[in-house]
Amino acid sequence: MAATRYDAVVVGSGLAGLTSTLSLAQSGLKVALVEKTDKLGGNSIKASSGINGAPTRFQEPGDSVELFAQDTMKSGKGRSKQELVNVLANNSADAVHWLSDECGVDLSAVAQLGGHSFARTHRGKGSLPPGFAIVSALMKKIEGADNVDVLKKTTFKGFRKHSDFTADGIEVEDGEKNRRTLLANNIILATGGYSADFTSSSLLRRYRPDLVHLPSTNGQQTTGDGQKIAELHLDADLIDMDAIQIHPTGFVQLKNEETINSKWKFLCGELIRAIGGILLSPNTGARFVNELTTRDNVTEGVFQHCANDNGHAVCIIAVSEEDYIKAKPHIDFYMSQNLMFKGDAKDVTTKLAAIASGRLAPEKIEQGLRQYNEAIGNDDLGRPSFGNPFGTQFYYGFVTPVLHFTMGGVSINDKAQILTKSGKQMDNVFAIGEVSGGLHGGNRLGGSSLLECVVFGRKVAQQISVLY
Repeated sequence: MAATRYDAVVVGSGLAGLTSTLSLAQSGLKVALVEKTDKLGGNSIKASSGINGAPTRFQEPGDSVELFAQDTMKSGKGRSKQELVNVLANNSADAVHWLSDECGVDLSAVAQLGGHSFARTHRGKGSLPPGFAIVSALMKKIEGADNVDVLKKTTFKGFRKHSDFTADGIEVEDGEKNRRTLLANNIILATGGYSADFTSSSLLRRYRPDLVHLPSTNGQQTTGDGQKIAELHLDADLIDMDAIQIHPTGFVQLKNEETINSKWKFLCGELIRAIGGILLSPNTGARFVNELTTRDNVTEGVFQHCANDNGHAVCIIAVSEEDYIKAKPHIDFYMSQNLMFKGDAKDVTTKLAAIASGRLAPEKIEQGLRQYNEAIGNDDLGRPSFGNPFGTQFYYGFVTPVLHFTMGGVSINDKAQILTKSGKQMDNVFAIGEVSGGLHGGNRLGGSSLLECVVFGRKVAQQISVLY
C-alpha cells in the first residue's frame, strides 16, 4: 500500500501552525499537522496582551500601516528586514478582521502597549485571554476538518530531501520511538523558538550563554528543533540568533520556596502596565522607568534599579483599584495562582521580605505611589499615558526579567521560503512564526508575535493553494 502523500505537512501547532493548517484545509488541501507534545497550542495559547492590527474597525481613527511599520522598524534597532515588516504591517488589519469575522474571535478591546505610537493591540472584552481565545477558535475549526490529520506526541526528526532546494517530506518519531516518513509536496516549519533549551547543546548556550541563568516563560518543548534541523539538513541560514527578548515581567510565584526559585515563570502580560500598572523598586519604593517604553528598555531598568544581594532582580508591579476593572479576568486569575494580591504598602513589604534580602519600609512604597499620582499627565520618566491614582489599597505582585521570545531564527524571504547560507531559497519549505528570523530584528513589539503567526500562516497557505 502506497504511503499517504500530503499537499502540505505543518510542523508545530502554535498559532502559526494552526493558521496555516486551517487556511490550507479550507482550500480543500490534504494536510498533516505534527505536534511533539500531547496538546495543541504551543506558547501562543498563553499569550495575554493581544494581537496588533492597523488600521482596523476596532481602533480610534488615526493609525496607519505606515505608522505601524515605522514603530516596528524602530523597535528592531535597524536589524529588521524591511520587506518582512511590510508584509506584517500591510496584512495586519486583514489578520485581525479574519480572526473576528471568519473565526468568531472577539477582538474589540484595543490597548496601547510599549513602543507603539498608537493603541493597536486587540483583545476581547470577556474573560478569555487573547491567546487562548484565538487558538481555541482555530483548534475547534481544525477538529471538524476531515482533510487534516493531527499527529500529537510526534517529534520532527529531519527532512527527506528531493533536491538541493526542494524536500519531499519529513521524518518523524512517535511516542513509542517508531520512525516513519510523511511525504508532502510542501513543508511548513512552525516549531517556535529556543528560549527553553538549557541543555549543553542548546542554541541559547551557543549564541547567548550569558542569558542561560535566567528563567523562561516558554513551554519546555521550546527547544529550537526547527532551527537546528533546518541548519543541519538544508544548510539554512540562521539570522539574528543573539537577539533574545528578555521580558521585564515574569511573575515570582509566592507559593513556596520551590516556586519562588523556579526556572519556569508565568508571564505578567504587558496589558497590566498598559491599563495603568506601574513598577516600583524593592530598594527604594520609587518608580524607575517609563513602564510603556519598549521591553528591552524596561528590562534594562529592572536590572539596574532592582537587583538585590542574592543576585536576582525583582520589582513590584502595582495596579490601582480603579484600573483593576480594566483587566479583571487577568488579575483574578493571577490572584488565584498566588501571583498577585490585594493589600496596602505594609502587605507589600511583608511579602517582599520572602524574596528580597533587604527590608523596605512601607512608607517608601506609600511615597512612591504618591509621587506617581502627582506625575499623572506630566511624568519625568516619559510615560505617555496613565491609569488612575492609587489609594491605600491596591493590587500588586512581584516580577523578574525572563527569557520570553527569540527574534532570531531561520532566514526567510517575503514569501516565507527558507533561505540557505548560499542565499538560495528552498522552493517548497517555509518557516513561519518564531522559528523564523529577520522580522523583529533586535526587539519585538508586544502584540506582534500573534500577528506574525496569522499573517505569515495565511500568506504561505495562500501561496500553496494557488498551485492546486
